Order: sequence, then structure tokens, then C-alpha cells
Amino acid sequence: MSRNQQRGKSSTHRPGDSIPGDAVHAVPGTTVPETFPAEKSSSRTLVGRALNRMTRYSEILKILIRYGFSDLVRKVDINHYRRYRGVARNSSGSRSARKIRRNLSRPERMRRALEELGPAFVKVGQLLSHRPDILPPDWIREFEKLRSMVPPVDAGEISLVVESELGRPPEEIFAELNPIPIASASIAQVHRGKLLISPEEDSTSGESPSSPSSTPPDASPGDTPLEIEVAVKIQRPGIRRIIETDLSILRDIARIAEKRIPALAVFHPIEAVRELEKAMISELNFRNEADNLETFRRNFSKDETVIAPEPFRKFSGARVLTMSYIDGIPVGDTEALDGKGYDRHLIARRGAEAVLSQVFEHRFFHSDPHGDNILILPDETIAFLDFGQMGSILPSQRAFLADLLSALIRSDAVRAVRAVLNWSGYRSPEVTRRLTMDMEHIIERYLSRPFGRLQIGEMVSAMVDLIQRYDIEIPSNFYLLSKALSTIEDIATSLDPDFDFIRASRPFAKRMIRKELNPDSIADQIAGVSGDAFRFIRDLPGETHDLMNMIKSGRLKLEFELKDMARIDSTLKRVITRLSAAIMLAAMIMASSILVQSLIPPLFFGVPVIGILGFLISGILSFVLLVDLWRHR
Repeated sequence: MSRNQQRGKSSTHRPGDSIPGDAVHAVPGTTVPETFPAEKSSSRTLVGRALNRMTRYSEILKILIRYGFSDLVRKVDINHYRRYRGVARNSSGSRSARKIRRNLSRPERMRRALEELGPAFVKVGQLLSHRPDILPPDWIREFEKLRSMVPPVDAGEISLVVESELGRPPEEIFAELNPIPIASASIAQVHRGKLLISPEEDSTSGESPSSPSSTPPDASPGDTPLEIEVAVKIQRPGIRRIIETDLSILRDIARIAEKRIPALAVFHPIEAVRELEKAMISELNFRNEADNLETFRRNFSKDETVIAPEPFRKFSGARVLTMSYIDGIPVGDTEALDGKGYDRHLIARRGAEAVLSQVFEHRFFHSDPHGDNILILPDETIAFLDFGQMGSILPSQRAFLADLLSALIRSDAVRAVRAVLNWSGYRSPEVTRRLTMDMEHIIERYLSRPFGRLQIGEMVSAMVDLIQRYDIEIPSNFYLLSKALSTIEDIATSLDPDFDFIRASRPFAKRMIRKELNPDSIADQIAGVSGDAFRFIRDLPGETHDLMNMIKSGRLKLEFELKDMARIDSTLKRVITRLSAAIMLAAMIMASSILVQSLIPPLFFGVPVIGILGFLISGILSFVLLVDLWRHR
């Protein structure tokens, strides 16, 4: 994009003006809150939101039914919100809909539906692809293909976003900004360009380029301005509002699904949507990605074989991220790697060790290291891209992971089960015994294989299936961890079929275990426990005195919570009803006997008619009561 073209497209837009369709606009130097912004609640805004939701519900309904998920629509009862019976009939009866249902499997149809529904639903599918405890393997394999590639936004709209975010038109910031993106997804697109940096800015901004490829070798303080090759990630206009609407709809669907589909309730869909919303909010603020880049670069600052783009803070914001451009070959393009004469065995080892180092040493790892996010540079240097979502291992989870890894390395099923139960809570001795036996089978099956034949992804999947069978919850970030490890293992073995990922991972796991169990770490833990014990002993007399005073004054109350009160209440009502009917029946039989003896006219063959009627009614009621007792025995 030339400067004149950029100026012509952006000249009508003043710095600070809003971009149509966006709910929030960042001002340079300010921080965007980590929540979706609340718009001014005017009547026009409320009506607009309601219309947007109605239209979006209609779109969701049509897409799901067209791909053959009318059964899911009925279960979740979207029609409770959208009375589009005609839409449903038209969507399901079209020729294209019948062809889709005939030619594609159910997982394939769901993947395509999610891609058509947009970024929020694509993100749902991507998160579910990390959860083998929820989806079967064929669904996970299909959801792993989810990539939200969409047509790029017009260059003029992108220029407006840059100007609104950075306070200056693009031609004042970039010497070049290619209008054709090198990547285009549902949330943002990436353009290649050249950043203008004057020597004054370069020396005072603290953003001096550290990448050898980013600064021209012949540049000198007298050259003004410096031109640095960059990749500019720009958020699509209006995407915040679209995602906000979709997330509100997903909250509705999750709430209904948790009530109406018992099989889904155990996975807590409402909580899952909250996690999704948190992840989406973080990903929409590009300052978080800049933070991730800086953390990653700092972690590998002493390793010249692993690099990542350098963010330029002064030329970035919440919706624009400017970073150094890295040119390389995707790690999955083995033909191009062979053409350059690269050592595939060395690339496999360095790539695996880079991810293992992220997991076991830095505990801050790339959550999706697939082939497009890893580039290979000369000298087999590994470059990681796309830091929108990262995984981490929390301090409270390190001991659990260290104990589990230590047990697996030693093929000790008892210790492995003890680590799992220490994390998840107590289980009965019988459950512990059966879980230990099943864990022994997994260790025998996988860890006894010869080197080179073991697939860590297969072993992790088997362990997840086992733990799920015993209703034991695993931290959600551990699924990201297993996904990252299995992905990089697949890449490494595709580069070098003889590569042994387990052998490569053992030194890292052992170092992590030693770090967690070294004397300094143990001393810190003992000091923390000692402090807690001291505070408990110090406060115990006073708290005991307060408790005794409450008992003496009658202010101590005990509250009992009875689970499943509805069933207990229903049973009591049924028992009371039957008992009342039996008492009434006995009273009627006794009264009928007295009436028969009284000879009160009219008589039927010398027997009072009223007494006969009493016995007849008593017999009918007795039959009804016996039938009810038989049915509910």
C-alpha cells in the first residue's frame, strides 16, 4: 500500500474517532479493561442488542439444522428463544442440506458448522479438541482441523483501525504496509510492512531491535529514519461486538443444556463458557500477546537456537500488534527443508527440547505448537509464532506434576495413583485398589515398549480415559499441556521417524523433580507449614474461648443440608397418602359392618342396601390401593 493510497483512504478519519461496529477503542498509553465494555444503556442501544440477538439466534438455528443437528436443537431447545419453525423446515429440507448430511460424518458436519458460525464457536471447538475426557477420538481429530480462515477485510477499514488505535495514520508510522495480508483469520489479519523509526526514537524508546534480521546492517545514527521489517497484526473491525453477542448466546445455551442434558451437566458447561469468555477477552487484547512474547523471549534469551518475534510497544495497542518479521520455512514443509539441506534430526531434537523446556523449566508454554506456528531458519534455528494463547503450570500444581512424573519414570503405579488421589481427594480403599491395578496395566502396556515405538499422545489419552472412568477431575490446563506435548511429538516423529520423545523428555522431567524436591524448596515448604502451625496454636485458645461463649449463650447454630430433598418429600407424601387411604378404608369397612347389623331399610334380601354399598365401595378402594402398592413396590 503506497503512502498516497493510504492517505486517500484514511484522510476522512481523524485520530480518536471511533471505528463503526466496534464497542471499545483504546487510546495510546491507556490500558483496556479485561472485561467486555458496557455500552450506554439507551433505549436505542437495548433495542439494537435485542435485534442483534434475534438475528443471530436465527442464523445459529439455520446453520445447525442445515448441517443435520436438529436433534441437538430440540435437546437444547433453542426454539424456546427463537420461534423459527418455518426456518427450521426450510433449512433441513433443502437439497444442499440433504447432500451434506448424506456425504459427511457427524464430526465433519459439526466442524463445518462451527467454522460457519464464527470465531466464538470456532474457539469452542478448538478448546474441546484439547478435552479427550469430553469428546471421543474421532471428534477430537476433526476439531483439530478447525482453522478460522476468512476473507480479508478491505485495506481502508484496516487503515482506520490502525489510526484509531495508534493515533496516527499508517503512512506516518510505516514506510510500507502491504494491503494484502499474509494471514487472515476471524479475529485478526497479519500484514507485512516496514516500520519507520528515527534514531531519536530508537535510542529513547527502549525498543531497540535485537533481531539481526530486523535492523539493516549498514544503518548508522545518521541514517533517518530506520526501516525495520515488521509483521502487523490488526484486529478486524466490529469483531468485539460479534463475539460479545455470540458469548451471550453461548451462555444461554450452556444454561439450558446443563438443565436439560444430564450427560453434559457433569462437564459444567456454564463454567466452560466462562473459561471461554476469559480466553476470548484475553485474546482480543493484543497487549496480552505482547506480554507473552516478551516473557517467552526472556525465558530463551540465553538460547540462540530458539527465537520469537520482538514486539514494538510504542507502535502497538489493544487492537494492533507490531512485531519483527521472521521469514522461515514452516516445520511441516519437509520438502522445502530437504531442499535447503537442513538437518531434520537436529530440527526434531531442538523443537522437542524447546517445548519440553517451556513445560518443565519455565512452566509457561505455547499451547498450540502446530506446523504453521513453528518456522525453521538457517542453522536450524526454531522460531515460534502466534502467542495469543499460552498455557502455564501454577505453583499449586507443580508438586502434583512432579510426583506423577516421578512415579511414571520409575514405573511405579502405586505412587502414580497416590499422586492423583492426593490432588483429587480421598477415594475408598476398593476404588484405590482397582485404580492401582488399571494404572499398572497402562504402565505395563506403554512404558515397557521399546524406544521409538511409544507414542506419548496415545499414553496420555489412555491415562485420561482411565482417570475419567473413576470420575476424577484433572486441571483444565493439563489438557493443554498434554495437547502441546503430543503435537510436538507428532512433528518431531514426522521429521525423524526414529526420534524418541520419551527419552528426550526424561532429563527435563528429572530436573523438574529435583528442583521441586531440592533442600531449599523443601526448607521453604517446611517454613511455610511451620508458620501455619504456629498461627494455629497461637489462635487456638482464643477461638476455643469464643466457641464456648457461643455455646453458653445459645448463639451456636448447627445447620444440616439434606441432599435430594425433592425425592424425600415425594416419598413422604406418598406414604402419608397411602396411610390416610388405609385408615379411611378400615373406617368404611367397620361402618358398613355396623349398618348391615342395624337392618335399616331399604333391604335387599334382608340386608340393608346402604351396608352393601359401603362394602362395594370399600372393595373398589382396596383394589385401587393394592394396585398402587404393586406399581411402586
